[in-house]
Amino acid sequence: MIECLTLLLLFGAVLYRSVGIGLTQIAVISALTSAFFFIIFLSKKGIVTALLIGTLIMAGASYMAIRTVTIPQDFFTQSAVTATVRAVDRRLDKTILVVKDSHYAVLLQATLHSQSTLLPGDTVTVKGIIVHPQDFMTPTGRLFPYQNYLQSKGIVALINNASVAIISTGSFSLPRLATTLRFAIADIFSRYIAFPVDGIMAGVVVGYQGNIPSWVQDLFRTTGVLHVLVLSGENITLLALFLAIVLRALPFKIRSALTACAIVLLVLISGAGVSAIRAGIMGIVALSAGLVRRGYVPLRALTVSILLFFFYSPQTIFVDPGFHLSVLGTIFMIIILPKIESLFHFLPEQYNLRQVIILAVCVPLFMLPYTMYFSGLLPAASPFANILMMVMTSILMLAGASMIAVSWIPPLAQTAGLLISWMGEMTLKILELLNQLPQWNTPPLAWWGVVTIYLLFFGLVFQKEIRQFWYDQQTRLRSSVPLPPSSSEPENQ
Repeated sequence: MIECLTLLLLFGAVLYRSVGIGLTQIAVISALTSAFFFIIFLSKKGIVTALLIGTLIMAGASYMAIRTVTIPQDFFTQSAVTATVRAVDRRLDKTILVVKDSHYAVLLQATLHSQSTLLPGDTVTVKGIIVHPQDFMTPTGRLFPYQNYLQSKGIVALINNASVAIISTGSFSLPRLATTLRFAIADIFSRYIAFPVDGIMAGVVVGYQGNIPSWVQDLFRTTGVLHVLVLSGENITLLALFLAIVLRALPFKIRSALTACAIVLLVLISGAGVSAIRAGIMGIVALSAGLVRRGYVPLRALTVSILLFFFYSPQTIFVDPGFHLSVLGTIFMIIILPKIESLFHFLPEQYNLRQVIILAVCVPLFMLPYTMYFSGLLPAASPFANILMMVMTSILMLAGASMIAVSWIPPLAQTAGLLISWMGEMTLKILELLNQLPQWNTPPLAWWGVVTIYLLFFGLVFQKEIRQFWYDQQTRLRSSVPLPPSSSEPENQ
């Protein structure tokens, strides 16, 4: 049921944002949709269902309109702002700050071409030219909607060459603690692991990409494995398994609560990116299902994460490619994989080899329509690189966690660092060899073409389930229609 409710909310949001229909016209569409379903079901429950459908469509469009960012007219005339630091992204040659203007209460992204020791919660003065974000062309010829992408995060303007002066230091907060831990973990890796493997380790373990040079990011992108450098469901799963072993002596509820807290902390440490939040929500939903003794339904957990994203940042649903790729990959694993796994019965099952190969080969094909829309890059190396990284990611995560645990013993940390450096350098050399394989730029595809292809695909794959669902709903609602009096009964005189 929650899946249908979420789809109706998103449908209303799509009508308002993507199709460009006004709220008045959407109200008419909602009313006509309600009337259509009422005529079909013709029952009391049908009336409630029809009204609920129309209300949800209108609610999705209205919420989208309410959350549309409005920029004050005189905002861009400022040359300096007093603001509170909300997020800090430290890179090799610069620092990117997200700050909240104290006067206008809007977010800005300020770029400092130097390292900074600022943390979330600090109050600062930011000087520079405030400009509108500009969309740009990607290397593959696609227009990236950078302005909408930043607005999905609440950011309305940029200061590209900013100078910052601190006014006061912030007090304790979870974002401040998480940022401190993220930098501390990255510094441990930098101390004991050779460059640039230290940056890869920070990306794999906690999703921090600040120490990764651009050529490594390009290598991971052109081989189709850039996703391993952000926190994902695999990180959450390994964390949960590790804590289940370490805390096995504790009662189940306490163990689950501590695991949930650890998941939240890991998501915050990673910088609370889209894939990290989605993975964290699904992990916590799974823990909650165990606490209330109910079965864990992955599709429902994914729906809950999408619904929470919609209410937290509705623009993310439409413009964030990380969100789209994360959702598509999860949908494939929990819906498509069980239906096609039998077709690959000839592959061995040992060590989950069958699933690894299916994911490495079929996920890029499943994402091809979106790839044609977003980047157009289709590397031949992707299946082989994904198989490699599926193996190496787990090894590097466990090795990184071990290094953090023994970092206070320098000889052990140095030994672990040498081993990790060797594994990382071998991985890079293999990726460089794979990068020599052909790469293709696909023809461009409009967003509505992507949606149409996926709707047709799911309609064909699940046509039996769709017909059965529609029949069951129709039967259930029609069952509440009172039967007419029998003609054999005597009429009231």
